[in-house]
Amino acid sequence: MRILRGWGRSLPIPWNTDDPDDQNRILQNSRLVLEQAVESAFNREIPSVALAQEWHRGLFEGCSLPVDYYAGEVRDSDPSFPELVDYEVVVGVHAGIRAREVPRELSRFEARIQEAVAVLDARLAPGEVPTDAGTLGSVLTLVASAHGEWVRIHPFANGNGRTARVWANWSLLRYGLPAMVRLKPRPGGNAYAQAALASMAGSHGPMVGVLNTMIRDRLSQLS
Repeated sequence: MRILRGWGRSLPIPWNTDDPDDQNRILQNSRLVLEQAVESAFNREIPSVALAQEWHRGLFEGCSLPVDYYAGEVRDSDPSFPELVDYEVVVGVHAGIRAREVPRELSRFEARIQEAVAVLDARLAPGEVPTDAGTLGSVLTLVASAHGEWVRIHPFANGNGRTARVWANWSLLRYGLPAMVRLKPRPGGNAYAQAALASMAGSHGPMVGVLNTMIRDRLSQLS
């Protein structure tokens, strides 16, 4: 990931990579955040942007950051967080949503994921595993869309992939499926990487396919 210069008047302090000295702490934090996501999913907490912001703060708790509020705050035009004003990012050849559009896109994300879980909550009781192909497909579509839309919007200066993977695991766990998407390092293999890039362009179908393969492989190991 890199900052895309020239879109705004400011030149934000970049945050493209983690401090190498923080790797062990980030791994520990990732486990703790995943535990929080497990509890939230099992309790069927209403999904929200604020929930993801708390995950992000947890992922970088105690880590060295170029600007303290980079953990948990989003790219936008809020003067309270000047370094995030007009902070534009590119992943590969795909630009994230413009900083000034991030709040609107996050509001849409929140509304859509709340609508999706309301439908699935009514279909699946807590702890119930989807057994028919249609319901499983709906769950995987939710998982891929939550993950993919977070990647497409790219609201944070760094750590968007990890937060997207928390969303993926949260969605799986909510509907009786195992957490299977590694937070850090990200899942290996070209298929996941290419699917994530496709999501940056707004196409989440490839990620549905990747997740379908992952979940079926995982369930076969558990059976």
